[in-house]
Amino acid sequence: MPKKPVTQLSADVWRSLRHEWLWVYRGPVPQSGVWSAEIPVPAGVFFVERGEVRIQADGRETLVPRGQAFFSSPRLRRHWFAANTRLLSVGFRCQWPDGSSLFRDALNFAAEAPALRKATEQLFASIHGAQKVVTYRQGIEAKKYSASEWAAREAAFAAWFAVWMETLQELGVQPEPQTRARRRRVDQIVAWLQALPLGQTTPSLPPDFPIGSRRAEQLMQQQFGIGLRMFMERRRLDVARERIVADQATLKEIAFALGFRHASHFTAWFRRHTKMSPSEYRLSGVGQAA
Repeated sequence: MPKKPVTQLSADVWRSLRHEWLWVYRGPVPQSGVWSAEIPVPAGVFFVERGEVRIQADGRETLVPRGQAFFSSPRLRRHWFAANTRLLSVGFRCQWPDGSSLFRDALNFAAEAPALRKATEQLFASIHGAQKVVTYRQGIEAKKYSASEWAAREAAFAAWFAVWMETLQELGVQPEPQTRARRRRVDQIVAWLQALPLGQTTPSLPPDFPIGSRRAEQLMQQQFGIGLRMFMERRRLDVARERIVADQATLKEIAFALGFRHASHFTAWFRRHTKMSPSEYRLSGVGQAA
C-alpha cells in the first residue's frame, strides 16, 4: 500500500500552532479497579504496556488492551485501569491561537502504532535519561533546566511531535488548519477573553475593540455555540477541574485564585456544574491522568 502524503502547511501556519509537552512518564497507574471522575485531559497518547484501560469519552466506551495506543482528544473523560496496569504516556498542548485543537473531533480511539511507540520510548529517554520508571506525579513536577538542557528536550519533543502527526495521518486522521482571514476576529476575541482574570465572568468589550459586543456575540455563537459570558464560565470551570486534580494547593487557595471570595461559594458553584463537591472531585480524580 503506498504511503499517504504528509500534510504540508505554510510556515506562518506552523508558527501560529502552540504545541508544548506537559509530561512524559512510564510506570504503574496510581489507582485501579475504580472509575475516575470526569476529568479534563490535554491532547496526548498512552501505550498500555501491561494490563488494560477503559475510556469513556464522546458518549462511548473504548477498551485499550495491552500493546495498543490510545489517542486522546483534549476534553473531559473518565477512565478505569485494571490491576497492575503500566503505561507509557505523553501529555501535551496542541492548539491554534483561539484554543481549538489541531485535531478537534477525530481522536479518542485505540490503535496499533509501532513507529510512534518507538519514538515515545526515545522521547522518554531524552527527557528522563537512564530512569526506567517515572510516575505521573514525577512527570509533572516542576524542574529546573539549563538553556542547553531545555533546548535538547524541546528538540526531542519536536521530533516526537512530527511522528505523532504522521502516525495520525497514516491512520486516516487529518488536521484541521485554520482559515486565517475568516478566523482573525474570533482569535482576537478569544485572546482578549483568555487574558481576563478568571473571576471576571461578565466581560464587556473595551471601547477601542475593533468590533462591537453584538458582533462579538454573533461570531462566538457561530464558532463555538456559546457567547462571551458562557465562554468565561467554561474557562473558569476547566481551570478549576485542572487545579483541583493536579495542584498541591488547598481548595480554599484554589477558590480565591479563581475569584471566589468564600470557599463555600466555590463549593456551591462547582457542585452546580459537576454534581460533585471539589473535595469529592479531587478524591475521585487525583492521580488518574493517563
